[in-house]
Amino acid sequence: MKLVEIHFESIGSTNTYAKEHVGSFSPDQVTCITADEQTAGRGRFQRKWYSPKGVNLYVTFCFRLPKNALHLISLSQMMAASFASVLLDEGLHPKIKWPNDIRLNGKKLSGILCETSFHGEWVDVFLGIGVNVNMGTADLARIDQPATSLQAETGRSWDRAALLKKIQKKILHDLDLFKSKGFEPFHSLFENLLAFKGEIVSCSDGKRTWVGTCHSITNDGQLNIYSSDKSMHTVLSGEISK
Repeated sequence: MKLVEIHFESIGSTNTYAKEHVGSFSPDQVTCITADEQTAGRGRFQRKWYSPKGVNLYVTFCFRLPKNALHLISLSQMMAASFASVLLDEGLHPKIKWPNDIRLNGKKLSGILCETSFHGEWVDVFLGIGVNVNMGTADLARIDQPATSLQAETGRSWDRAALLKKIQKKILHDLDLFKSKGFEPFHSLFENLLAFKGEIVSCSDGKRTWVGTCHSITNDGQLNIYSSDKSMHTVLSGEISK
């Protein structure tokens, strides 16, 4: 698919912009919205995503898929695997905190927000990713959980434009793969990089909480938790905590 870029120096949220303007995008292309700064950035569960100017990547990929596309619920897991692959190519050692947080040395580097809008036989997808690239220690300290940046981990400044190009290239390739085979081609990598694997975790979907061993990932991207009563619980969506 062809990729078309839309860039802003400052915007409220790249995901929100994509949702508000999707009607003007071609359904046969991937529209990539980027910004130097977000004034109303957000993550999962409507949490604020701190988005200072000129140091990070704030990106939303907008595209259309058939409503019956395989494993639609695991698009954010695909994105996590794709970005993790980019980091591996850079010689880094990421872990994926299910469903879609990327971590380096136990700290959050990147988060992903996938939103969808259904229309008849198709679905518009708004797949956002925020990456802490050249964020300094003062800004990292403002985040409400242990966080890091590529600069903090490597001791050098990163070319944001070059990193974006690598992510775009990877996403275009992986999206074609996802469209034909779903999440399964990404399962092995995700499983190998699964954070907390073999450790006791708590996972909540807002209504119910499961406690047990972080066991594995299903072929369609769901989380298996092995509980103390020797039963396996498969979780469709939720958040892990230690």
